[in-house]
Amino acid sequence: MGRDLPAAVTARLRHLPVDGTWWWSDECFALHGFEVGEVVPTTELVLAHVDAGDRDRWWAELTGATAAPAHSRFRLRDALGQERHVVAVYRRTPEDAVEADLVDVTRLVAAEGSRLATAQIAASAASRATIEQAKGMLAAAYGVTPELGFALLREASMRSNVSLRTIAEGVVEHVVSHGTRIEALAARLAPYLLGVGPEDVLGRD
Repeated sequence: MGRDLPAAVTARLRHLPVDGTWWWSDECFALHGFEVGEVVPTTELVLAHVDAGDRDRWWAELTGATAAPAHSRFRLRDALGQERHVVAVYRRTPEDAVEADLVDVTRLVAAEGSRLATAQIAASAASRATIEQAKGMLAAAYGVTPELGFALLREASMRSNVSLRTIAEGVVEHVVSHGTRIEALAARLAPYLLGVGPEDVLGRD
């Protein structure tokens, strides 16, 4: 039962308040998850498919439509229980019927949600990387473990009421822009680097 509605296809419904009758286009049947003619549209059926959180608003917008087109967005659940995000344009005809053009934008909403999630994950990863850098710098500066380096960042954040990431960015920026060689630490690390020093990598692409 039901079929997928192609992207950007406009479905149409018409409601005649004087006798309560409804008409659905073929695309409107598909939007609701039905084959054409499989059900008879009624007010009860139409309302049952609108998400409960949007139902009262949607009904008020539909029945309050005027000759001037108005638009809104609502959620609809089809016959298979799948949630669809729909943009609707309402208008009242000279015959006092109410018409609505419906466009399924579910794929667009999902794509935008995915884009935002990806951006948030990327921002979170960048924040973690900066904090890790600052931890290491503080650990080296104070001769403590990275865990204590992080504790220093956290304490500074709490005392200043500034975000941990901002504190970490400040530490990293200061160290990078005022890079000073710590001879004793460099000497101790030399064996682990097998004699490789900054002069061996500076100037490389």
